[in-house]
Amino acid sequence: MNNTAKNMLATLNMIYFSLVSILVMFGAIVFYLSTSGSITPDPEFAQVLRYVLIMVLPIGLGAGYFIFKKQMEAIDSTLTLHEKLMKYQTAVLVRSGCFEMPGLLAAVAALITGDISLLLFTAIVVVIFLMVRPSVYTITTDLNLSQTERSMLENPSSSN
Repeated sequence: MNNTAKNMLATLNMIYFSLVSILVMFGAIVFYLSTSGSITPDPEFAQVLRYVLIMVLPIGLGAGYFIFKKQMEAIDSTLTLHEKLMKYQTAVLVRSGCFEMPGLLAAVAALITGDISLLLFTAIVVVIFLMVRPSVYTITTDLNLSQTERSMLENPSSSN
């Protein structure tokens, strides 16, 4: 395989940060539309959606966390670094989808109701996304990589 571990990490980060960018940009557009008066406020529906978000946020974050942990436990330590990284990438994308769902729901709720306070839920998700972003350290820790595998991940000329 001619993909280096470093290239795989770069690809994963590009996909990951595009998901974060979508949340941030959509939230910014909703904020602009709400503050410019383009959306007619609906406080009653906003309250209903706030309760829904209070339930959906921990469910989405919890599901993402537990699914990710289960997928990490299922990765065989005898696999090559490339195979481990492919499984890691899948786990990160599944976790990201679970995390993104409540963030997007909050932005859509703010768009529908005109209540920008609902964007706080989106901001919480963005912060969590940034806290659990894939890096050499988190990948090494999550996959329990050996020093040799970590070196291959850090070294741009390595391949596996």
